[in-house]
Amino acid sequence: MIALDMLTRIFPRINYLIAILIFFMTITLTLSEELVIEIDNPKFSEKGLNDRTYEIKAKKGLKSENELELFVVEGKFKTEKDGKWIYLKADKGKFNQNANHIKLEENIIFYTDDGDKLSSNHATFDITKDVIELNESVSHESTKGLIVSDSSVIMNNFNKIIYFGNVISTINVMK
Repeated sequence: MIALDMLTRIFPRINYLIAILIFFMTITLTLSEELVIEIDNPKFSEKGLNDRTYEIKAKKGLKSENELELFVVEGKFKTEKDGKWIYLKADKGKFNQNANHIKLEENIIFYTDDGDKLSSNHATFDITKDVIELNESVSHESTKGLIVSDSSVIMNNFNKIIYFGNVISTINVMK
């Protein structure tokens, strides 16, 4: 009888201690997770003294500590005062404003007013260095023809394009 009496006194205290431990573990796990903020229609731009201009916007963004994850991305930029405007569209992107770098995914299209259109499934754009790298199913359409490759690098405001891997080209003949 004495043992049963002791157990009924100790047991509620053990339940109380277990509840406190679970509470503190939950708080610790919650605080360690990164805070993510949803932003409707995020837009960021730069017009620098070095004539570099860009504007990138999206329908929705998820801001975490170092990145902004974007959905339905559009943008335009030029890196020289007299350079041509380059436009972009993609389903998804991740922008790191500190590094001035954007990673794009799914249905990516870079195009110009001159009729150049490059598309791929994955791309990175280093805005500071003016370098765009396209990977996976790269296609470049222009009035001159069509070039398909495994990957491509665009530099100097669309004035230098290098193709890598399996490259197939079709040239339009002017009449």
